[in-house]
Amino acid sequence: MYNYSGEINDKKSIVTKVGILIKRLTGIRNLTEFRKKLKKECGKLIWLRSYTADELVNLMQEMGMKEGSIVCIHSSMREFYNYKGSAQELIEKIMQVITPNGTLLMPAYSFQGREQLMNPDLIFDPQKDKTIAGYLAETFRKMEGVRRSINVRHSVCAWGRYANYLICDHHKGRNCWDEYSPWYRLCELGGLVFTLGLPRSFMGTFNHCVEGLLAREHPYWAQFFNKRMTYRYRDEHGQIQSYTSDESFIERRTHKRVITRHFGSDIYKIRRISNLEIKLFQAQPCLNIMLELGRKGISMYYVPKPLKSK
Repeated sequence: MYNYSGEINDKKSIVTKVGILIKRLTGIRNLTEFRKKLKKECGKLIWLRSYTADELVNLMQEMGMKEGSIVCIHSSMREFYNYKGSAQELIEKIMQVITPNGTLLMPAYSFQGREQLMNPDLIFDPQKDKTIAGYLAETFRKMEGVRRSINVRHSVCAWGRYANYLICDHHKGRNCWDEYSPWYRLCELGGLVFTLGLPRSFMGTFNHCVEGLLAREHPYWAQFFNKRMTYRYRDEHGQIQSYTSDESFIERRTHKRVITRHFGSDIYKIRRISNLEIKLFQAQPCLNIMLELGRKGISMYYVPKPLKSK
């Protein structure tokens, strides 16, 4: 087993350095947000067809969602240009399809960036802390019967049959994506991962299970966890508790087409309604393929470069 180094690598790639230079020259603080706003304003002039929650849910059913399904959703409602409905309505209609015999999950992380995560005063409150994973995820977090995992880096909210099993041990893992995580257990149970309105390159958080698992097998993957952190949180009684986790504070950049081209149409589907792109990943077979590729040195990351590790 390879040990985590405990050191933080501040080396920046050329892409990052160029981005910093552009920000300085233009005065734009967040290039990603600027690009998204510009894309939406232009898109509204092109995509005019409206659609409802029923139409979107029907399409998800055609792609494989059904009663008893374990469904994880990543979304950006900013991309729902002509959606005629609410976040609450969409969630409720998905729940009606999968029923309480199924399970619904959404990301619920509240903190991003090294400064927030390394703040010594940080105390995670899973009952009160809002998620920054999007409006749909925040609406879901506040709904009756939804439970949330204890994990500062990548908390998850869940509802339904397997909700407790998926979230109960998240703070016990060596990192937030290993066998104790909802992300791995989602794959283990044969879940479906939908992305709604996210870039074609986005796969979903379950893809990080690759480094979470393979870190114990090879130094290339071990480098992704270079700092052991102790986090504090409030339990259901309001008492402050703590747990430890190996974290990643290295720069990571991806080219996910390297991976998705290995997915057949039976486990990876793309559909569209108006401007909204919907992708479906069959979590278990996709993860198995990613692990097989990872053991061969094939990674979605081009920073850090896998070719430098034999």
